[in-house]
Amino acid sequence: MLIVHGSSDGLPKFNEIIQLCIVKDNPIFIVRGVCAWYREHYGGFELSESPTREVGLIELGDLEDPYPLVEYIVAGLRMVILKRFVLVKGLKVLVLDTGSIPLALNCDSPLERSGQECLTMSNPAVLRVIFGDGSDSRKLHMVSGIPKTVDEVHDLVKASFRLHQEFRLQYMDSDFNEFMNLTSVSEIQNMGTLKVIYTPLEEPYITLYTVEPTASSSPVPNTESSSLASSSSDATLCTSTPHSSPEVHTSGLSWPLVFVVPKFSYEAELELQQKNTEFETKGTHFNPGPKLKGIILDGLAQEMMKYTKYPKDYQCEEVAAALTKAHPCLGQLGCKSGFSGWKQSLKYKMQNYRTKLGRLGHPEIRVNSLKHKREGQGKSAAHIKKPRKAEVNYIPLHPKGETEDSLESERIALLTEVAKRDNEAVIKAKMEKTFSYRRQEVVNQRPRIEDFKNRWPALFEQSEVNAEFLRVTTKPLRSKFLSQFDNFTVKLMQILQNKGGVKGQRIKRFLEMADSCSNIDLRRECVLRSLVVYLNEDPDAFFKEYESTEEAEGDITATVMGIYSIRSQGHQEPDDIGVVIEGVKVMDNISTIINAFIVLFGLIYALDLAYPDSMKYTFEFVQKILMNLDGHKLNIKVRDLIISVFPDYTTKAARAAFNKVRRQLRSIEGAHYGLIHPARLHITYNGVQKDFVSAEEASDYVKTLISE
Repeated sequence: MLIVHGSSDGLPKFNEIIQLCIVKDNPIFIVRGVCAWYREHYGGFELSESPTREVGLIELGDLEDPYPLVEYIVAGLRMVILKRFVLVKGLKVLVLDTGSIPLALNCDSPLERSGQECLTMSNPAVLRVIFGDGSDSRKLHMVSGIPKTVDEVHDLVKASFRLHQEFRLQYMDSDFNEFMNLTSVSEIQNMGTLKVIYTPLEEPYITLYTVEPTASSSPVPNTESSSLASSSSDATLCTSTPHSSPEVHTSGLSWPLVFVVPKFSYEAELELQQKNTEFETKGTHFNPGPKLKGIILDGLAQEMMKYTKYPKDYQCEEVAAALTKAHPCLGQLGCKSGFSGWKQSLKYKMQNYRTKLGRLGHPEIRVNSLKHKREGQGKSAAHIKKPRKAEVNYIPLHPKGETEDSLESERIALLTEVAKRDNEAVIKAKMEKTFSYRRQEVVNQRPRIEDFKNRWPALFEQSEVNAEFLRVTTKPLRSKFLSQFDNFTVKLMQILQNKGGVKGQRIKRFLEMADSCSNIDLRRECVLRSLVVYLNEDPDAFFKEYESTEEAEGDITATVMGIYSIRSQGHQEPDDIGVVIEGVKVMDNISTIINAFIVLFGLIYALDLAYPDSMKYTFEFVQKILMNLDGHKLNIKVRDLIISVFPDYTTKAARAAFNKVRRQLRSIEGAHYGLIHPARLHITYNGVQKDFVSAEEASDYVKTLISE
């Protein structure tokens, strides 16, 4: 038997039912897709086996029409005829049974045959969409009517006109006869007008601060604008635009959800276009010669270098898949994926490219050269210093026009600024400017924490730890950690309560404290300690408590990494909370334990430290699950915990979060998806597989597929 699920180019997509399963009283079809062509002479569809023979899962609720179909044989052909179809004519939509359709149908007259009904669906609409200054206007047909939300209208416009740049929509207001921002679909009327307003790719913010003039400062030009600015103050007005240019110390580019294949040389693009046309007509694959292959690999390597100098295996695979998708003629026979050869060639090309950059003195490559290695590390592959925790800006280049001497002068000036009061803006600007110099010192020299703190005291403030983490990873630290941790708290507490044995008893004591306290930070601390115990790690060896400062000082010098709190007898609130690294009290007077843990996690990134062995599973959970930094490969303990977080992936709650994304995926040709353990949306498109826990991240990825 057959069912219809989705459409392609206006034709229904047929699926052959292999097996019917019942999961929690919900029928699920295991199906295999088949190819179909409409035969006008027979009034039906000819069926044939799909070359991919891919198998998928379809729920009964996902079917627009649950009516099953049976195929039959005509002149040796497998044929099927739809029982129902939708006819659109004269802006009227009719759902009709094929057995009762007269040869001549007039949609403007009532149906006379018995049993025929005219079911009115959403009224179709036509809108005028204006781009730019109004010289470019196009017509948008909404066959299913005006969508219910503004986001759906936005997605429809983006998909219909293949818009790649971000934009917002405005509508023509009848009261003011002007375009206004669209905030509700009730403002959209049939035959109305929408306007697309593109948003800038990057909107840098500008921080104004005053800097006292020094002898080395360049004089301010005596212009009209400068005289106005200096009329009220003798201080110099400076601006800071963080990450506003790739020539500054940070690239600010994390690995994209969808890799976009760059344009190659004109000759290469022309030849590939010809070969793609030949592949579409004859199905002939193209094996490029050494020259053209070198041009392709060079272009891909240069694009990959914008994101990472040391790509991982899955990243090379995504690039190779994107190449064969953009240029199908480059697909390779003899391998399952069709691009394994390109993947391996990319690895070799990136290795050769790193060699060239190392000869040019790129700091991230030069740090691993033989002459920069310590004694006993005489092999090129020994102790490679590279991003291991999803750092985006591991060893960035110096800002344009800056040298080590000039940045050292900035560092010395920074020591003076730290001693001043209410000077956060100047400190932030100088820390931003000296970021590359500081990172090279951290990675190349591996200084002692005590010496590094004396050289960079401004870094050991909570605000600067957050800022440094943002520079290294391009993600906010405290806000993301707390929001994600709070989202997981309820489910984590349910899992932790089911732990048995001695550890289970210990966890229950922490959770009882969490239930009894109204302070959100104490509640977070109890859940964090319980999580540490659940992962077979000892919280008491990491979170150390003391009753006096003298007791703490004696034990801190022997601590490699940890968090301490001093609580006098009879006091509920701690007198002091701080962070210890390499026996040095790097920060103190922190408000709560959870804030101290966040600060320590940020310092691990800022100082390029490894996770302590006694807490490596907890920190891995924070990095890969909470902060979503390189979550492709999980340790077995963390992976088992995630499976426990989402034990029932067939429930309505787990599926409902991805309903909108799944509806979008149905309209993408060649996209296959499903919910797999542990409650992740698994998407396969053009040979590239991706898993998503967050519906928002999955939606962002699908939007990139729609815009292609």
